[in-house]
Formats: sequence, C-alpha cells, structure tokens
Amino acid sequence: MLLIRKWRLSNVKDSSLSTLEVGALPDNLRTEIQNDEVILFEEGIPVTVRRHGTAPGFRGGGIGSFSGAFAVTNRRLVAGISKTVVMDASCDTKDAKGAQASFAEDGLHITIDAGIHPRCTGEIQLHFKQHLPETELARFPCQKIIFQFPVDLIPKMFGAPA
Repeated sequence: MLLIRKWRLSNVKDSSLSTLEVGALPDNLRTEIQNDEVILFEEGIPVTVRRHGTAPGFRGGGIGSFSGAFAVTNRRLVAGISKTVVMDASCDTKDAKGAQASFAEDGLHITIDAGIHPRCTGEIQLHFKQHLPETELARFPCQKIIFQFPVDLIPKMFGAPA
C-alpha cells in the first residue's frame, strides 16, 4: 500500500488561491520515482537537523526543525528537506562515503560527515520523524546504506554560504 501525505499552507489574496507545498520532494524527482515500485512515500513530515562543527562563517552547533519528505522504492532511497534533495541513493551503492542512512521504528536517520567538504568539519544528523512498524521496515530493500552526500550542501546545512 502506497501512502502519500502532503501538508499545504494556503492563503487567499485578491480572490486567488496561493499554495505553498511544505516538505515535498521536487516535482521532477516525484515523477522519476513513480517509475520504480514505490514502497513508501511520505511528505510533510517533521525533520530535526542537528549540526556541530565548523564551516565558513560558522563554528559551534545548532538544532533546527524543518519539514521534509522521503521515499523508499524497490531500487533506492530518496529524502529531502523543503525542496532540497539530501539523499538519492541506490540500495546497491558501492564505494560511497560521507553519509549513512538507516531506518528504525522512529523514522529515517541520516548522519553526514561534514569533513567531506574541504572547508568544513564535524557532523550533521537528520531525523525524519515517522513511525515505521516492524512489518513495514521488513518490506524495505535495505535498512542501512552508505551514500555520497552532495558536498556543496554541507556549508548550507550549517547556514553558511556555499
């Protein structure tokens, strides 16, 4: 069973309806993963981002709350915060480094080594909060993977310019 959840913020201005999608995957990626066998697709879920380390113009730590999305297909795992893709990884990725994703009953956990960016140090942790019963977890093609995190996103995750 495919479950898709989307939160929308709407407001009316001058008799026109304006809609902002919060925590959705970009449209092109949503369309692309529909070509796979989609096992789970969640949008508009709470994401906690914890970061500590250094980046240009940043030193220290912080915690932020965002809205995000993730999908599990028969071939890959994808995840995003707002409309920024933070993971698009094949379950059979080899020789990847920089980040690890794992599933647990409380959701998707991603840990990123900020040191893969030449001007950053430390670690970034993302927790996509979604209850995942054991029966659902058993359907996932991979429970844990190492993947290549987009290096140019590291400073942005610290709130520093790229």
